[in-house]
Amino acid sequence: MSEMRVIGDTLPRKERAILWRKTLKNNIAKKRGRTLTIMAIPTGDESVKSLSLPMLWVYVGLAVIIGICILLTSSYLGMTASVARSYMEHMNKDSYIEHLSRENAVLSSLNRENEKKLQEIRGKLVQLETDLAFLDSLSGDIAEIVKGKKSSTASASIPSRGDYERGTLSGRQMEPAEIISLVNSSNQDSPLLERATMFSETTDWLHELQQSADRMETQLNSLKKSAISYRDRLEHTPRGMPTRGRVTSRYGSRRHPITGRTQMHEGIDLAAPTGTPIVATADGVVLFSGSRAGYGRTVIINHGYGFQTLYGHASKIVVRVGQRVKRGQVIAYVGSSGVSTGSHCHYEVRVSGKPVNPWSYMN
Repeated sequence: MSEMRVIGDTLPRKERAILWRKTLKNNIAKKRGRTLTIMAIPTGDESVKSLSLPMLWVYVGLAVIIGICILLTSSYLGMTASVARSYMEHMNKDSYIEHLSRENAVLSSLNRENEKKLQEIRGKLVQLETDLAFLDSLSGDIAEIVKGKKSSTASASIPSRGDYERGTLSGRQMEPAEIISLVNSSNQDSPLLERATMFSETTDWLHELQQSADRMETQLNSLKKSAISYRDRLEHTPRGMPTRGRVTSRYGSRRHPITGRTQMHEGIDLAAPTGTPIVATADGVVLFSGSRAGYGRTVIINHGYGFQTLYGHASKIVVRVGQRVKRGQVIAYVGSSGVSTGSHCHYEVRVSGKPVNPWSYMN
């Protein structure tokens, strides 16, 4: 072979190709002539059996067997891959269904929570509306008390917050516009999480408003008590003229018209025709009703807060001891009873038991 290779290298290219083809054919022919002999040698007297197979057939058989093995292996691998894909698809489908179930459970829980918060918001809005109506009524009552349109003694009949909470007082029964807007927004396609955040923020905002309303109620209740106290004191403080008349003698030191001696005049004399009505100058309780030395027929009223008023020289008294009287109520009539030079009303104001100048309470 090496000699042929040497010879071939010295030949021209065309001849060299012809030489190679001849050599290849000879080699194939040699191999085709080769055989594989399989012999079976028995242990007895039987003859030896043999089977001769051409090597080409052996090579072809091996190639076929290898091909079949490759084909079977490929088919098995393909079927295994298909089964694996089906299994994975099934697992993925189950996992996806489980994921959807969990997500649906979360969304359902979130939706229930949103509904709960919506109901809470609805309740807070209704409660806040009730509180605002009560506060509006309370502020109106305070204004009426201060202006004197509502008596301080009638404060017991002023509506309480409980009356509004029980619905015993008339108010707006319609749902607030905020509730309707909120309900409408909850039916829209906004994401549940955004809606939950909105509900949570709205609940916090309403809670702050409720706290503000509670603080305002406390302040208004305190103001109401102060207004009632102020109005009650005002109603029990002497004010105005006890009768229509002309001032004939003022408060202070003077010469007594009958004895002629200088002495302290502890009130004011108002000259008026006999029978002219004498009225209480403030609310109070009749402390004395009857004849009194020097004063004749006299009425003394205790107004509280340290105030007392005295009305003397009356011709007739129309109230009794212990009777409650209001400012402007007729308690007696002008006369000239007691030590008197003519028909008039002697009027005194006493603070903590001591006479003071009534004129400052009459203007």
